[in-house]
Amino acid sequence: MILRNQKISTRIGALIGLFLTLMVVLAVLEISILNKIQKDFKKIIYESHTGVELAEEMHFMARHKAVIIRNILLLKEQAKKEEEIVSLKDATKKYLEAEERLKKMVQDDKGKTILKRIIEGRNITELLWNQVIQLALANKPDEGIKFLVDEVRSKQWGWLDSLDEMAELQRKYARENSEEVFQDYLHTRNLLITIDIIAIIVGIFFAVRIASSITQPLHVFSEKVNAIAQGDLNVEVENDKKDEISMLGQHINYMVKKLKENKEELEVYQAHLEKLVSLRTEALNSQREQFISVLIHDLKGPLAPILGFTKRLLNGKAKSQEDMLFHLETIYESSQNLMKVIEETSKKLKEKQALQYFNLEKVNISEFLLAIAKDFIPEAEDKGINILLNHKTISECYALEEIIFLADPFQLKTLIENLIGNAIKYAKKEVKVYLSKTNNTIHLVLSDDGPGIPKEYHEKIFEEYFQVPGSKKGTGIGLYSVRKVIENHQGSIVVRSAPEQGATFEITFPFLNRIL
Repeated sequence: MILRNQKISTRIGALIGLFLTLMVVLAVLEISILNKIQKDFKKIIYESHTGVELAEEMHFMARHKAVIIRNILLLKEQAKKEEEIVSLKDATKKYLEAEERLKKMVQDDKGKTILKRIIEGRNITELLWNQVIQLALANKPDEGIKFLVDEVRSKQWGWLDSLDEMAELQRKYARENSEEVFQDYLHTRNLLITIDIIAIIVGIFFAVRIASSITQPLHVFSEKVNAIAQGDLNVEVENDKKDEISMLGQHINYMVKKLKENKEELEVYQAHLEKLVSLRTEALNSQREQFISVLIHDLKGPLAPILGFTKRLLNGKAKSQEDMLFHLETIYESSQNLMKVIEETSKKLKEKQALQYFNLEKVNISEFLLAIAKDFIPEAEDKGINILLNHKTISECYALEEIIFLADPFQLKTLIENLIGNAIKYAKKEVKVYLSKTNNTIHLVLSDDGPGIPKEYHEKIFEEYFQVPGSKKGTGIGLYSVRKVIENHQGSIVVRSAPEQGATFEITFPFLNRIL
């Protein structure tokens, strides 16, 4: 048996050696072919496509410089004109750098001819632009506009047409080079297919020869492995011999052992998971019951005087006309309070349903924030609370820096209303709101000087229907809606608070790639 196993090992070793040799040959051949394809792609990417990008970039920069010239001519303040002149110098420097790169790339006669026209057009146009700048600095905008229309425009368009012609020429080269690479790819593919077919045939031949010498002792293993696959983990493979197949049997036995252990762990985990689901379900049911209980309490409060005073009127217990009017006014006020509770609850539930729909529009969040903050002024004044927006009172804050990004207007309004409304509900004297942006982030921070939120509730306050014990009455939907809006906009929210130290909500929205 040992001799036989040595023979199997020798055959397998020979087969591996043959395949390694074949793999090395194939690797060398494929590397040489790939190097050629790489060179062709480099020709397309670094020559033709780069030429197209440079020509288009120069066209854009030329138009940008024309816009700067127009700005210099139309601006009235001298300082702003000088700022635009600095921008023009910077744009000219970038354009000339791109032009130098294009010069090094253009090698054919046609490209050089077009490049010559581009340089001539640029030189002529810039000389005329200098005259326009002088007229602008001399505060002669009308003469500058006339000169720009009569003298500069035709030269400028000629320059831009030459840049377009260069871009089209580079695109033509890119198409030609792409076709060449595609043909090389077809030849390479056919060659590699042929080589792979030969390698497969050789491999199958030797694999069949070697496999035929080891299939018999594996037959018993196959039956036992099938039993394991069908779930019988009590199977044990005999491995009393010191050969390759016995080693395989040891590995199978080890696998069966680990499967048994994993099965036991999964059963324990499943039981734990079922317990967690049950606890979570109970918590949600408790929150809903609490919500319903609070709602019933809020409805019963104004309903009790309605029923009581109505019964007194029906029983004729009103002592006078004034007493009757008093009863009717009390009934009316209680009805109003009942209607307010119903409307507020309905509004919160509608906001929750609206979170299922997400419609992006161009939104100026600064304008939104200022308008909503103004709506809360009467409520804040009644409670003696001062609202500060970017360190200013609302009356002092006429406008904020414009921040435009893609957002759902309804959801954004819901978020701001809930946060400011909550802050005013718990604040003692002051609510602070601060809005800012960096290069890629919008920051919205709201803070109050109220009783604060214990740390253990910083995450739970965003759960549906949850209310901090001892907090003022509400539906438990507001902060849940806030988090949903932030998640829909791929933002984040952080709560910073401690008992008797107020609460601060810091919200961030991604700004980059959202600007229109």
